[in-house]
Amino acid sequence: MLLLNLLSDNILTITLDNLFHISTGILEDKHERFIESEGELQKVWFLHMGDMLSDDGLIDFANLEYNESRLLASRLRREQFITSNKRKVQKNASELIPLTSKKLIQPTDYLLCIRGVPTGYSVMRSLKNLPSSPAFKNFTAAATHHFVIFRLRDNYAHMDVQFVHLLLDTIVKSDMVELYKKKRKALEERKRGEDEPNISPVVITSIKEIKDFIIKIPKQIEKHRELIQMHDELIIQAKELREKTDRYLEEIKKITESK
Repeated sequence: MLLLNLLSDNILTITLDNLFHISTGILEDKHERFIESEGELQKVWFLHMGDMLSDDGLIDFANLEYNESRLLASRLRREQFITSNKRKVQKNASELIPLTSKKLIQPTDYLLCIRGVPTGYSVMRSLKNLPSSPAFKNFTAAATHHFVIFRLRDNYAHMDVQFVHLLLDTIVKSDMVELYKKKRKALEERKRGEDEPNISPVVITSIKEIKDFIIKIPKQIEKHRELIQMHDELIIQAKELREKTDRYLEEIKKITESK
């Protein structure tokens, strides 16, 4: 929480549950893939763990179409197998649940992936990298059950979303990862001695486990913008340093290979 250490005591201390509406994503195969908008059907992208760049905390737009095509092809093969073996298909297209706007992610949402080590994704940050290709025109998406969704409550909607998402990043990388490691260790202890211990990748299984985490936010909105600017400058500096390091290592490699 380095940023908060630079501030005065004029801080709002609040639980995640009081600051956000917290909900889980939906089961994709139970919902339609389109939503009606202004009399027309609008495609909805379903976001999964594999559609994200965990190191960058961003949606992987470059592979979103490819991932979707693979998923749909796999699902079709599974349905064909069930049909060919005369097994009962639980749901067909006519029984799919229509999507509503409430199920769609908003630019101000924050997605927490709970499969494996907790990882956070700011939708607003991701949309800055939205491709201009026709496939992503009027981009509309829904988060699957791989995610927990954080949405600011109306009485805190005046806050700088980008700054709040940065603070959520720190909580995910510290408090939630610590919770994950603690629960994972306990599960491993219980499974010790088994020939083939089977531990689910979903270790944090309930919103109840994370809703009471504390977040501290400066009450002055101008402070949010100051610290966002500071953060952005540090990110640029870090990127330049990485690029400089990469160039240096490449030069070293060329020198050693030439000898």
